[in-house]
Amino acid sequence: MTKSAVLAVMLVGIGVLAQEAPPPAQQPEPQIARTNLVERAAGPSYSDIYCAGFITKQNISHVNSLIGGLGTPHAIHFTQDEYVFLSASGLQEGTRYAIVRELRDPNEYEMFHGQKAAINAVGQPYAELGYVRVLQIRGAIAVARVEFSCQSLTAGDLVVPYQEKPPLFFHDKHSLEMFPTNTSTLSGRIVLSKDFDSEAGTGDKVYVNVGAEQGVKPGDYFRVMRSYDPDKMDYVDALSYNNPAGEDTQKNYPKITKAELKMIPNRAIGEGIVLNVTPASSTIMITFSRDAVQVGDAVEMEGVPK
Repeated sequence: MTKSAVLAVMLVGIGVLAQEAPPPAQQPEPQIARTNLVERAAGPSYSDIYCAGFITKQNISHVNSLIGGLGTPHAIHFTQDEYVFLSASGLQEGTRYAIVRELRDPNEYEMFHGQKAAINAVGQPYAELGYVRVLQIRGAIAVARVEFSCQSLTAGDLVVPYQEKPPLFFHDKHSLEMFPTNTSTLSGRIVLSKDFDSEAGTGDKVYVNVGAEQGVKPGDYFRVMRSYDPDKMDYVDALSYNNPAGEDTQKNYPKITKAELKMIPNRAIGEGIVLNVTPASSTIMITFSRDAVQVGDAVEMEGVPK
């Protein structure tokens, strides 16, 4: 075969390969968000339910407490799967017990006027830390294993009977009206937030001053409401009413009266599901929020028409 014939065959082969080569892969179009709505949280998790904390007027026994762990005295914090030592008055081998902590706010600062009195009216705040199972009783000491921990346990935390929590039904397809017309007969106030935060958002826990005595039960829903009335809103926010309300170019400068501000409808800034209740208080997980939920905000129970 001559050189020209070989070259012709090669050119034909290259042409065939070019025809059979697959087209370049197309890059997928980027996903563009079609909404700016705040994403709702998933339903309460196991940790949400068992680590939420509570406020109660009921006396929590101080008889039994955690006194140390396997690493004592070098270790002072103990978590899941570690061995701990408890004072053992009345405790039984093989039994599960909850660990709670009696709380105080180290900040000594009121998030709203009268907050301390409002908390005292509903009881003492407690943190839920997890639960342990007693493995052995050795004299006045119980050897236990931490089966579940929300945060680290330490000496002085209280040992109390363990209680199973009920399952909760979460409505993830719910529209929160910004200016609700069906106001509720059952209302209260957020008196405290978990970890003593001043604000809360989706997934956070808050405590309100209505509970089982008012008919509240786990699984109920509350709306978080905020007023434009300067006498009912956060006193720092209300200071903005002292600023001029209009523009220099207006012929007649506006003078909005307090009576007019009181007529503005309250707005719903979020909602939450009740995780657990005590006689005078309820623990709520915020499931949706349009704005930062503040300690001191009002709440209204959903499904209780006025």
